[in-house]
Amino acid sequence: TGCNCGSSKVLAPPLPPLSAVQLTPATDTLVVGQTRQFVATALDTDSVAVAGAAFEWTSRDPNVFTVSSSGLVTAVGEGVDSLFVAAAGKADTAIVAVVVQNGWYTQTSGTINTLNGVCFLPDGRSGWAVGDAGTIVNTTTAGASWGVRPSGSTFNLNGVWFTTDVTGFVVGHGGTVLRTRNAGASWTRLATVPSSDNLFGVMFADTSHGWVVGSNGTLLRTADAGQTWSRANPTALQLNSVSFSDTTNGWAVGEGGVIVGTRDGGRSWYVVQPSLTAQSLRAVWRAADTSAVAVGAQGANPFTRATADSLRWNLGSLGPANDMESVQIVGLRVGYGVGSDGLGLVLKSFDGGVTWSPQVSNTAQRLRDVWFVDELRGWAVGAAGRILHTSKGGL
Repeated sequence: TGCNCGSSKVLAPPLPPLSAVQLTPATDTLVVGQTRQFVATALDTDSVAVAGAAFEWTSRDPNVFTVSSSGLVTAVGEGVDSLFVAAAGKADTAIVAVVVQNGWYTQTSGTINTLNGVCFLPDGRSGWAVGDAGTIVNTTTAGASWGVRPSGSTFNLNGVWFTTDVTGFVVGHGGTVLRTRNAGASWTRLATVPSSDNLFGVMFADTSHGWVVGSNGTLLRTADAGQTWSRANPTALQLNSVSFSDTTNGWAVGEGGVIVGTRDGGRSWYVVQPSLTAQSLRAVWRAADTSAVAVGAQGANPFTRATADSLRWNLGSLGPANDMESVQIVGLRVGYGVGSDGLGLVLKSFDGGVTWSPQVSNTAQRLRDVWFVDELRGWAVGAAGRILHTSKGGL
């Protein structure tokens, strides 16, 4: 009758129906160049491990890490991303964070000009810094490399803010407002800006609503993504920084300790009285409607707290030797401030900016601005083209 005696092929038994795939570890942190073996387990409908499952491994962003067919992960570049594994219609996910090194460390900026402002997209990979003499530098690798980009301006540039992956704004001296619609490949000066004052701060609450502040108490407002601007001057004092928690509620701060606020998106402004300090206030961050913090010269540190019937500003102090330039609150609790105490100064807060502790900055240069994309990953920029970075919250 004949037989297939020469065949050596053995068919693997089919897998039983699976209830889940489990991936371990669920989270991990690697240093660039490091590897880690992840393990996937297939479970049947009785939650018993099944041998012989064919797993498919996927890295969502191979610029952060790659993964082999056996689940060996190799850290490539800084970032936080997801590792996926699947078998027989079931899947699981792990979070992998990749860092370069601990603490704050210097990234090469490609310029020796003072950098006054910095901004990053939420992915923590694409960022821009601006500075004196029309300087703009850009990275798409979380700062592993920076390149100088043409701005078309020779004015000192003081602030930068991106509203989308491709649309951004830069402000500077001489009434300069630049806009890009191609991720900074080219910049155009907006001719509709009703001011020739030196401009120091810019922020947008969404893609349409933005504000700019400058000398002589200038406050500019747009509600159409920079197509048109209106101007207000609620004070004669120079305003250095502006921050909104939404499209309605905002604060701006400046010289002589002036604080101005709005509840209608900047259509009208009021001056906070009495003044809390005569010191220059250089930066403000409004984390929520009832929570804001400002910093300035000689450690001036006003902050708001809600009372039973109003919102009240209180005056804190970071110490007279701490000359502050910028502040950011990430979420509602974790905050970072930068400036100088004779060296580059970095302070960190865990209570929304009420109390602060110093970190090791590893630089002698005065720091002018700070930007964090989450509680751990941030950049600070300052004198002599200095760019500092941490991917572990400064630790």
